[in-house]
Amino acid sequence: MATTKILPVRKRLKDCLDYAANPKKTEIFRGDALDRLMHYTQNEDKTEHQLYVTGFNCDPQNACLIMEATKRRWHKDIGHGNVGYHIIQSFKPGEASPDQVHQIGCELARRCLADRFECTVSTHLDKGHLHNHIVVNSVSFMDGKMFRNDFKTYYQGIRKVSDDLCRQNQLSVIETDGRGISYGEWRNRREGKPTLRGMVKADVEMALAESSDFDDFVGKLQKMGYEVKYGPRVKHMAVRHQDSKRFVRLDGVAPQFSEAELRAFFTQLKKLPPEMQQEYQAENQPVQQSWQKEPELPVVRRVRCRSRLNRPYKKVGGIMACYYHYCALLRRNYRGRSGRRCYYLLREDFSKFNRYRRQCDLLWEQKIESTEELRTYKARLTHELEVLTQKRKYLYNHKEVLTPDVRNRRLEELSARMRTVRRELNTCTDIGTDAAALLLKWQEVRQAEKEEREVNENEQRRRSR
Repeated sequence: MATTKILPVRKRLKDCLDYAANPKKTEIFRGDALDRLMHYTQNEDKTEHQLYVTGFNCDPQNACLIMEATKRRWHKDIGHGNVGYHIIQSFKPGEASPDQVHQIGCELARRCLADRFECTVSTHLDKGHLHNHIVVNSVSFMDGKMFRNDFKTYYQGIRKVSDDLCRQNQLSVIETDGRGISYGEWRNRREGKPTLRGMVKADVEMALAESSDFDDFVGKLQKMGYEVKYGPRVKHMAVRHQDSKRFVRLDGVAPQFSEAELRAFFTQLKKLPPEMQQEYQAENQPVQQSWQKEPELPVVRRVRCRSRLNRPYKKVGGIMACYYHYCALLRRNYRGRSGRRCYYLLREDFSKFNRYRRQCDLLWEQKIESTEELRTYKARLTHELEVLTQKRKYLYNHKEVLTPDVRNRRLEELSARMRTVRRELNTCTDIGTDAAALLLKWQEVRQAEKEEREVNENEQRRRSR
């Protein structure tokens, strides 16, 4: 059994540079993509000192140079596009000898490629399965035309010739019914998900294993919820589940599920003695699909829930904490949620709430907790403003440096950033002016709240007596 596939060989400079620059990689590249491919397929460790390497229209040792010379002679690009094609022919383990595998690969290259292209055939012996690597030039040495890697070249050429050679050498061949499947069904099969045809096949096999004749088989399907179409007036036997919208041909699910094959199966079953009927039906037992998994026991997991009340936030301090608490006091007292004395102490600052809020936001975003950090940040903003001013001045004085559109867009970006920096500088200046007074006011309000709380406690204690 030989499987074949064809891969284009492309030279991607960026990918090669990224790969070569990666320090975790240890592979050393040799030349361009075609040269690297020749080096791999003719590796001495894989071919036992190149005992199974054959060249057609070229010398295997200089195959890359000969192929490049062919490209130059016909004025083709050497390092761009598809520089060659790589055909891999793999055989079933233990089915053929190395000599036979190499002979089949050479015959495949001789029939499909050697009349117009240079190619090499290398048989690798390093895996559990023997396989041929056929590297063919993308440019013909006869007329300079490119190798066409299309549907006809592969299916009616390479794959057909490979299957014919396997049959001639009495090797197994993968037989197909010539029918394909939809992309959705192929994807579901690959992902292990249930498909309509897969479920129909499983149900048909189950009914087939439990039935004694054809009528019993149809009755089992009807009990499963299928509507069955069969008989002399029906060309193809088909079923439709009660939850489905369309019929499915049974011979499309599997060739042995056609009406004629099923009737022949039950006819043969009746001719067998009872003890052999069970063995005959056991051969058609349904195979468990990948999506039909055994029920698993529930797993008990303990999860600890953490609410926002006990979330470990970092505790802040300094002027950042002072501004944060003072803004909270202003908001609470403005809404009447505090005592009258605190309300009158903070009444003058109600109109400055937005000013304090901007200062608090700046301190919180920049994580500033001390006056030293505030001075450092203000100095950094001052330096940035000077640099932006110089850049904008240069663009104003040298109009010929950039195009008008790019210059105007760059000026708008610089002006917008300068406005933001000036706004933050003014906020830093306001913090330096208001921080000391705000700290005193906050301490005074806290003392007032403490005294008012003591008065309320004494009054409640007196009334309770």
